[in-house]
Amino acid sequence: MKILKFVKVKKIGLLFLVSFFILLIVSLVLRNIFSKTYPISIFFVVLIFILSQYFDFEYRYFISFALILLSTCPFLLIFKLNLLAEYFANYVYGFLVLGVVGYFFDNLREKLKSKVTIKIYKKVFLSILIIFLLSSALIFVRDYWRNTDYAVLIKENFVKFADSAKDKYLRTFRKDIYYSGLDVIEVDGKKISRDIIINIDNPKAGSNISKTIDLSGWAIETNSIDNTGIDKIEFFFDGIPGNGKYLGSFSIPYYKSDIETVKFLENLYLQFYNRKPFSSELDFWAINLEYNIMSYYDIAGNIINKLNFMDRSLSNEDFTSALYRGLLNKDYDGFWTDRLETDLTHADLLYIVINSEEFHKRSENYYESISIKENDLDIIRRDVGEKYGKQFTLSGFSFEFDSTKFNNGKYSLYIYARSPDFGWGYEVIDININN
Repeated sequence: MKILKFVKVKKIGLLFLVSFFILLIVSLVLRNIFSKTYPISIFFVVLIFILSQYFDFEYRYFISFALILLSTCPFLLIFKLNLLAEYFANYVYGFLVLGVVGYFFDNLREKLKSKVTIKIYKKVFLSILIIFLLSSALIFVRDYWRNTDYAVLIKENFVKFADSAKDKYLRTFRKDIYYSGLDVIEVDGKKISRDIIINIDNPKAGSNISKTIDLSGWAIETNSIDNTGIDKIEFFFDGIPGNGKYLGSFSIPYYKSDIETVKFLENLYLQFYNRKPFSSELDFWAINLEYNIMSYYDIAGNIINKLNFMDRSLSNEDFTSALYRGLLNKDYDGFWTDRLETDLTHADLLYIVINSEEFHKRSENYYESISIKENDLDIIRRDVGEKYGKQFTLSGFSFEFDSTKFNNGKYSLYIYARSPDFGWGYEVIDININN
């Protein structure tokens, strides 16, 4: 009964604290992707502390928050999210410190016996809360106007969130629209026709299957330049999406990159795009580099051009500083300033730096520090790469299919592959189950 009474009395404050703690967790996850978003996490920690004092919550809550974060760390380590586990561990210490501070404030409240004094205490923390929120808002607005990338980052992430929400809605309620595709798109005034190719190596059409088999093949969109042009592959049995049974999807298996590769790729993204690469981006470039599909030189050039770094409006000094830190791993020395103001363009300077002896030496040092790997991944399909271009070398897929879950007979197997530009294409083969 005491617990129910406590929850009833404190429910508004408890709702605020739990909500902001969840937002703190979300901000830590985002920090793993966008390293410079750490002030948001600190904002929520301070907010939690101020509100805890206003709503008379004890220091034990901070100890509880610390224990929740600490208990999450082993699971993050199991799933190889080492950096995120480190962030969680750092905030464990933070909440323990706040627990100690909160303990002294709790004792202070105990000494403030009169209701008038307690009201003054609450008004002080309410004033601190208002000042903190107003100052945070002013800092946010200031950074928004000063830093052009700030607005772009917010817009990009909002668009990604909106697209993801729309995708989930359509996939759940409007499969006919979600799994549709465009036949033609227009890029730079040119009309381009969709060309999604899905090849199924195993099982072959009309073959008899039994027990568990490895469904394998490859999928590409031939208009793509930098990669396979496919970001999702899904499998359906005995009917199209909405009618057939959804079997599952294929994604690139977890790939453990060499530490030197991770340093190289993370530095490129941080210097040129002010963020760390997503895990999918890190895997894609690392596989290309460590299996010698693309060279050190190719990877750097592709990352710089792929995400339109060259289209950004940067000053000569900012542009050159990014090149020096990203490609040569050193600070800009001012050498090119006069030339950029007279006869050199940004594209010219990129060509000079990426073809310099210094960058070539860095490339040699990298290859001396790692061992090129042999082809041991299902997604490495050199046969496809030789036919359509090396960007399609990572086009392979594999998927385990348990036929014992279905009755013997004739069935149709649908493989759907999605191009971010054109939408979905699919291939269907007829097979016989004979267990």
